[in-house]
Amino acid sequence: MRLAGASTWCRGWLRRRGSVLVLALALALSVAPALSAGAGRAETPATPATAATPATPATPATTGRATEAPATVDDLLRSIEPWLVALRVERQKDIEVPQGELPFGGVAGAQGESKDYFARPSGWVTGVLVDPRGFVLTSDYNVAGELRSIVVRLPSGVERGASVLARSEFDDLALLELEGNEPAVDEDTWDDPPWAESVPRSGRIVFAVGRAPDPARSTITDGVISALGRNGDRAIQVDAKLNYGNVGGPLVDLDGRLVGITGFVGHTYPQWGFNSGIGFATSARTIRELLPRLSDGRDVEIADVPFLGVQSEVVESEVRGAPVLLIIAGSSAEKAGVQKGDVIVEFNGHALDNFNQLRFLIFARRVGETVTFKVRRGEAYLDLEGVLGKRPASS
Repeated sequence: MRLAGASTWCRGWLRRRGSVLVLALALALSVAPALSAGAGRAETPATPATAATPATPATPATTGRATEAPATVDDLLRSIEPWLVALRVERQKDIEVPQGELPFGGVAGAQGESKDYFARPSGWVTGVLVDPRGFVLTSDYNVAGELRSIVVRLPSGVERGASVLARSEFDDLALLELEGNEPAVDEDTWDDPPWAESVPRSGRIVFAVGRAPDPARSTITDGVISALGRNGDRAIQVDAKLNYGNVGGPLVDLDGRLVGITGFVGHTYPQWGFNSGIGFATSARTIRELLPRLSDGRDVEIADVPFLGVQSEVVESEVRGAPVLLIIAGSSAEKAGVQKGDVIVEFNGHALDNFNQLRFLIFARRVGETVTFKVRRGEAYLDLEGVLGKRPASS
């Protein structure tokens, strides 16, 4: 299924890309600010806290109530609204901005500006209702810190208190439970969200949908799926604009299916960085895998993170590949024969333009896997082989 006249619509969309014309034609939809997640430097988030065990909601089906593709962008937005909620989070204390990870951190006078750039603004954020009894998925960053209260504004306009049930920090997901015994929606009229049945192909048009800054109105930003297999093959990469307000909301394809939950915006994930035309969404496939555990009130433990053991440039340079500035003693890279000053130009058959590409490729592998890589050492090229180790807890 496709939007009616999709071929003509897509051609026009491609011609007009970069403006808000498409969305303005769709009944003047409110476009969210353009502050998206990008590529950065670190790899490992902190281990989440333990949650209590409550009642268990049903695992979401791969299909929902949508049986016909929406005909317009406005129809698509309306089709998603039954599951789209807004969250107001009050904090005792926010999480700390990581000083060592701030851009320009070593430049005199730039630290304060960088800190302001990373500071979380106040206001509503977005979530997705996944069970009629009142279970809401959102970005873990949306509910991070020492919390005073969480209020969920349902699609009906009713506001209910909520608490965090469980988290998966590695996937930037948190499951909330509404307070009280009343269901969020009449179970007789409930349909599960229309989850995508498979991971969509790169190049497909998608929309990031939110409920902020005005919780009574939806926002939408358009983009394409620019890469698959991110975050250990648990997330997809998009160029739709993501921001503090719309992350935690659904990423929707032309058929009105939820291909993921947007996230990875904020200073809990400095490795993803900020607005560089790259954003991320935890895939529907990963959500189906996680939800039974989260709905049992069990946090998802972070799996061992694969580690090669090199440090490289954290910004773009004129050198193509990943220049090796430092090798961790005893690491896979040292055992494979990598030397300081080498430039890693290929990893498992994939040519590298920069260190960020190398990190993404490493994250997509598993601890203990044998990998091959090519390095440039002076004028010579060497083919090396190593076994990925486990990232040290202190790294």
